[in-house]
Formats: sequence, C-alpha cells, structure tokens
Amino acid sequence: MTMGLFRQEAVQAHEGTKERGDILRFERRWETVAVKVVAIAAVVGFLFASLFGVDEYAKGAAVVRIDGRRVVTALGQGTIDAVSVTPGQSVLAGAVLAHMSDTDERAELHRAESELELLLAKMLRDPNDASTKQAVVALRARRDQAKNAVESRYVRATIAGIVSDVRAQVGHHVGPGDVIATVTPSEGAKASLVMLVSAEYLPMLREGQKVRFELDGFRYEYQDMVVSDVSSEAVGPLEAQRVLGQEREGAVSLQPGAKVLVRAKLPASSFQSNGHPYGYFDGLTGTAEIRVRREPLLVTLLPALRAVLP
Repeated sequence: MTMGLFRQEAVQAHEGTKERGDILRFERRWETVAVKVVAIAAVVGFLFASLFGVDEYAKGAAVVRIDGRRVVTALGQGTIDAVSVTPGQSVLAGAVLAHMSDTDERAELHRAESELELLLAKMLRDPNDASTKQAVVALRARRDQAKNAVESRYVRATIAGIVSDVRAQVGHHVGPGDVIATVTPSEGAKASLVMLVSAEYLPMLREGQKVRFELDGFRYEYQDMVVSDVSSEAVGPLEAQRVLGQEREGAVSLQPGAKVLVRAKLPASSFQSNGHPYGYFDGLTGTAEIRVRREPLLVTLLPALRAVLP
C-alpha cells in the first residue's frame, strides 16, 4: 500500500462531508435605516453647533470693599501708650483713637514755652530791643512746631462712624504708615467689589456686563451684579496689590501677568446662606466671573470660521 500525502482518516473524513456553507445574505432595509439615522444625526448636530453658543468668561480674584471706609495710620514712629476705642464703638470726626508716647515732644514744648516766657519778660523791660523781638518770633515758631509735634502723637478719626477694627496694642512700636484702626460710616455704608482679571480681556470689558460672585467659604452661594467701572489701563501684580491696600498684602493670590481692575456694586450689604443672614466685611475674598462674549459652538470647534462668519 502506497503511503499518500494525507492520512487515510483525513481523506475519509473529507470525502464524507457533503454539506457546504450557504452564501451570506444581507438585508438592505437595515442599511437604509442606518444611513438615514446617521444623516439625521449629522443634520441635528450641525444645527445644534450652529444655533447654540458657548460663553467665555473673564475669571479672577475679587475683594469686598466697604465704601467710605477709612484706614487711620500713624504719622510718625513711636510706642503706643494708650488705645482709646474698641471695635464697634461709635466715634466722631477728630476723636482720639490712640495715643503714642510723647515724652520728648512734650519736653521740647516745655523748653520752648519757658524760653519764650523769659524773652517776653525781657521785652517788657526793654520794648525797643530789636534782637529780643527777633528771638521772640523765632521762639514762637519753635513753640508752634513743638505743639504740632505733640498733637501728632494723637491718632484721631478722620470721619464720624463706627470703629470696625483696632490694630494698635499698648506697648507696640509703630512706624509711619502703620495701620492703627479703621473706621466705617455709621449709616448707609454700601459694599462693592474689586475684581482682578487678566489684561487680555480689557478690550472686551465694559460697564453693564453681568458679574457672578462666589464668596470664599460659601460654595454655590452666588451674587449677581453688573460692572460699574473698568480701569482704562492694565497694571502689574505689585500695583494691583497697592490698589487693594497695604493691609491686604498676601490676602489675594495673584498670578504673574498684567491685570485689569474691575469694580461692581454688591446688591446689598448682606447676603443669605442656608436661610441665615450674613454681613459683608471689608477684605473678604472670592472669585468673580464676567461674561465677555458668546460664539456659536461650531466656531469654537472650527476657529477658522471666525474669518468667514460675521
């Protein structure tokens, strides 16, 4: 028996198979349905992208400011001897808030007054003495200067209102410009918002645009208002910090780059959160968003269309 290329069992199995596979049958009705569904979806998608727009927002840090608030600072350096007010106390314009050590200033005033009295007595004995008259004029100027120096050691309120904060403590050494206290108007004080947004949005910012403000610590508690003022120039982070005030240094984290100062009036001096009323205070921070433009979704997906579409 000659050995073939295939085994005998394989040849028998092949000869015993009589059934053959049928051709693949394709139902064209489903092809038509699929094409229609895809076409309808494409048309709906195009209409959606053409008719519905996407908003672009200028977003940045914001600080609450109380209108009319005054920061009272020290005119010179020295040690605080006494603090005459407490937070929440009503004061009149010119009321003493704190007193700085004035030992040297009073000693100089006492010397000037004593020397002036001696010269005045001498001038009474010899009214025609020209040198004495000149010395009296000089001493009077010296005495007035000493009085002003003594007066400068008293830190006084610049407006009538309520003391909102007292920074000075007895025994603390302060320098020129250091904050002693802050005073807010007693009635009608309104809150406003100062926003710092990227300067790239300056050409698109204008008065009347809508603003949404979210206060830090009160998520999803939004306050809506409109822009009341937009700065005409961009400033750097350091200048923006100076506008916010020395006492706000470090309160707001500013990213590198030029900023635009935008202001808006808060709708009220207080807000509601979970049914509880809360007041706004100067220096509270949050995040503000200003809608600057709206464009069709199709343009957002295909930016080249901006040159074609109006």
